[in-house]
Amino acid sequence: MNPSLRSYIAPPAGPILAADGLVARFIAHGITDIFLFPGGTIAPVLDAAKRNGIRLVCPRHEQGAGYMGLAQAKLRGAVSVVMATSGPGATNMLTPIADAFYDSLPVVVITGQVGTGDLDKPRALRQRGFQECDTLAIYKSVTKATFQPRVPEELGAVFDEAVRIATSGRKGPVLIDLPMNVQRTAIAALSVEPVAVPSSAESLDVSIAERFADAIAAAARPVLIAGAGVVSGDAVSALRALLDVHPMPVSCSLAGLGAVASDSALSLGFHGHTGFRAAGLAVQASDLVFVVGSRLDIRQTGTETARFAPGARVLRIEIDEDEIAHARVRVDDTWRAPAREALDAITGQLRGRPVPPRDAWWSTIAEWKKVHALDTSSPAGVLRPQTVISALSSATRAETLSCVTGVGSHQQWTARHFVVDAPTRRWFSSCGHGTMGFDLPTANGVAYERRDERVICFVGDGSCLMNLQELAYTAELGARVLIVVLDNQRLGIVGQFQKLNWGDDPTCGVRENPDFAAVARAFGLLAFTVTNEAELLEAIAQALAATGPVLIHARISTAEDVSPMLLAGQTLDAMWP
Repeated sequence: MNPSLRSYIAPPAGPILAADGLVARFIAHGITDIFLFPGGTIAPVLDAAKRNGIRLVCPRHEQGAGYMGLAQAKLRGAVSVVMATSGPGATNMLTPIADAFYDSLPVVVITGQVGTGDLDKPRALRQRGFQECDTLAIYKSVTKATFQPRVPEELGAVFDEAVRIATSGRKGPVLIDLPMNVQRTAIAALSVEPVAVPSSAESLDVSIAERFADAIAAAARPVLIAGAGVVSGDAVSALRALLDVHPMPVSCSLAGLGAVASDSALSLGFHGHTGFRAAGLAVQASDLVFVVGSRLDIRQTGTETARFAPGARVLRIEIDEDEIAHARVRVDDTWRAPAREALDAITGQLRGRPVPPRDAWWSTIAEWKKVHALDTSSPAGVLRPQTVISALSSATRAETLSCVTGVGSHQQWTARHFVVDAPTRRWFSSCGHGTMGFDLPTANGVAYERRDERVICFVGDGSCLMNLQELAYTAELGARVLIVVLDNQRLGIVGQFQKLNWGDDPTCGVRENPDFAAVARAFGLLAFTVTNEAELLEAIAQALAATGPVLIHARISTAEDVSPMLLAGQTLDAMWP
């Protein structure tokens, strides 16, 4: 028997239920927490979990629970479990699960469901059970697999399979939709077999490693593009080991930030839609683009895919065979392999080879970085968002922490001006799904998992209002979460898009916002309002000295746009303006 199951507590003087059997599998897989919002159709599993020492983490909304689970999965590199009841609980949980799917995070989502008697209704009926909906159909497009076990003895095997699917290959979420009567049915015994952890080792084709190494060593103007697969694939150390052996300029995707330190001499920042001019210029002028774990989506390449890196040979390491089959840009050589193992193999091939002289290339890049450096100062009487972000980055550069953003202009400013350096300065943002409201609950999830570390959460006024209720859990947790609301009284990036294309932003500009500091105090947080740089620096000093959660309401310029920006019809070296 798995030693961790010796203390398993069956229902007092009662039968062993299928819910108990499911919880036994939780314990066997090392699940210590469930992130949830409660409801009747998941109550049996919650009862069994509580009796057996699994912590039930209940924020204020299903999205809050979902994003906390995503944060744990990313930090642990292992599966997390989130739960919601049937009907509206399941539909409210859908958005964070879509985030997990597009940003490749291993989550098992368990939704309650009405009993099988109501599920087996005539097709003509829209609904028979209370809070019933077709959860399998709703979740199918944003999960790797969906299950709805109808026989209680299936639960253990279904959970084992869900964990296997969620954590294998390109990671992602799996749904188990759990009918109420199945949870409450008696079973003969618990399944307590230890979980065998499958080996992630794959047989790598050494000839491909040699071919990639040859191309890298021969390049005069190489650029490495590091995507989310470097971070989620536990390949940061492997990437940096390769760069120690064979230095080259590195541009990250938005999701890959931190693969190299933002302030490293090798770093170009990130490229694409709101990236750095120097990064875009380097990609377009390169003779070799080496892509590791990146989808090369439209925000990285722009719309002019036929003109992406026109003079470069493009090499790519990618684990998702569908991404390989449907590449958006020309790729000359692809290796389907886990990033860490492939990088290790290429490093082995490069070790001992001379690095060709690339002085002209490094000089050109240094000049681009100098000429196109971004300004972080604020004129008298105005507080620019760049000033806020860079000040906090500088004040905390020596700390191990996590940086979380919502989605909007503030996400792009933070990506540009906050130093990210995995694994000591981690980056959390909704990159594939682009979800406003991602910020506060994700910051809570990071703080829950890493209670001894600081979390800095940059959030725009619009994104903050999406899940403002999660400040209640922030206060309850009491951790060192520093929330910085960059309030420009507009939905900035969408308004900017509307003005560029139609000359007006009828629904995005001049929005009346609450006093965010007063709201935070009502929830029990220490809070400050700042309108200039002097007030900002004083608030930062007090916030960093605090032992609990703090909110800084920064009233920033309403006129600040995200610039430069890659617009439709432009190549990476010709960003607007």
